[in-house]
Amino acid sequence: MGKHIAVIGAGAVGGYVGAFLTEAGSRVSFIDPWPEHIDHIKRHGITVRSADTETTIAARALHIHEVQTLTWDPIDIALVAVKSFDTAWATALIAGYLSPAGYAVSMQNGMNEQQLADVVGWDRVLGCIVSGLGVKCTDPGQIYRFLAPPTGSDHAVFRIGEIGGACTMRATELAAMLGAVDRAIVTPNLWGERWTKLITNSFTHGVLGASGQWDEDFYRDEDWGHRVLKAVFAESISVGRSLGYEIGSVCGAAPDVWLAAYDGQEQAELEIREAMKAWCEFKVKEPSRSSVGRDISQGRRSEIEFTTGLVARKAREIGLPAPIHARLTEMVLELQAGRIDASPERIHELPIR
Repeated sequence: MGKHIAVIGAGAVGGYVGAFLTEAGSRVSFIDPWPEHIDHIKRHGITVRSADTETTIAARALHIHEVQTLTWDPIDIALVAVKSFDTAWATALIAGYLSPAGYAVSMQNGMNEQQLADVVGWDRVLGCIVSGLGVKCTDPGQIYRFLAPPTGSDHAVFRIGEIGGACTMRATELAAMLGAVDRAIVTPNLWGERWTKLITNSFTHGVLGASGQWDEDFYRDEDWGHRVLKAVFAESISVGRSLGYEIGSVCGAAPDVWLAAYDGQEQAELEIREAMKAWCEFKVKEPSRSSVGRDISQGRRSEIEFTTGLVARKAREIGLPAPIHARLTEMVLELQAGRIDASPERIHELPIR
């Protein structure tokens, strides 16, 4: 019958991935705590749209209380795609239903593999960085993809990695499966890939969350916007390197270029401007808002402690200053608590030189 895949968290990323895995012939079960979403999938399937396509796919969906039925149909691959703060319970929910060789995959922001391992053990954990997918869950059973790598690009949307960096059979198998969704590769650099994505997440979650602004307001602003970008990226790149991570390009520019531009080197600044022009053509296809901004505006908890806050926390652990990330985290937590409002003026309070 093939591998049984569970998608725990059938929102934007999980819904999109699970839909196309199902269409490709994989046996997929969607699991999500949003009752209306699961009811819609049960009755009408899951619909995935982009700017010029739309497809509806019949799929199996389970409410939380129905997970018990998996006793008779164990899970071989559990794709954990919930928000970072829900990782522990979501992994615990599925742990007892894994097959003997079954494993869990973090398909999330942040670095949550430790949370998965605390429940199922390190030998049953894989990581999967999702980069450039650009999806939203707009309504129950409705997923919209607003961003995709340029046609002909060799950009890998999915980077699957073992904790120790080995290229194993299961990592290769998962990459092949995800290849039905978009380009997927096995990476020997899971932690470096994780931190590289965290660098951009910590900016969008922190800066755009605190300011309430849209992505393009910063990405296209070659004065103040780029100044903020350079400061935030320089801080998170420095922390990541101090932790020993091999960091890749950030918004199309090498880490050393960002550091040099932050130090005022003219050639690096020119490279940053060119990289950001190309990045905007790829990233800013339509108005887009930080997920943190959307969560707060709708009264939900954000992932700030697992992205921007993670950079600040790791910096404290190694005794390295990261005042920008620390202050951004405080601001967003104050926003969540309703003590302050989001405003572009918040960013002018940051210790940016």
